Amino acid sequence: MSAEFILTFSDDSWYLRSRNDIVNKILSLSTYSKNDGDVYYLSCDEGERDYCVRLFLENCSLFIEISSHPTAIEKDLISLFGWIRSQTKISICDDDGEESGW
Repeated sequence: MSAEFILTFSDDSWYLRSRNDIVNKILSLSTYSKNDGDVYYLSCDEGERDYCVRLFLENCSLFIEISSHPTAIEKDLISLFGWIRSQTKISICDDDGEESGW
């Protein structure tokens, strides 16, 4: 069973201006595996699944689906979210709209 989160930006214009920077940050993650259009996959060499995380770049948000989060995945997600937070204010909520611990 996967967990789903939505990362929203307090400043949508920042996201639109910085979308390519976000993509480049995702591509630089050690667990980056592949992308299919605006869907980016993070994976570990555990051989159990094709991916651990899918990141969907949407119009004004990121939809995040986490199937598993071994240590390497957690580190990369913390790095990604920390980098974004250093640039702009964000909120990461679960599918019930509650603020997550990310």
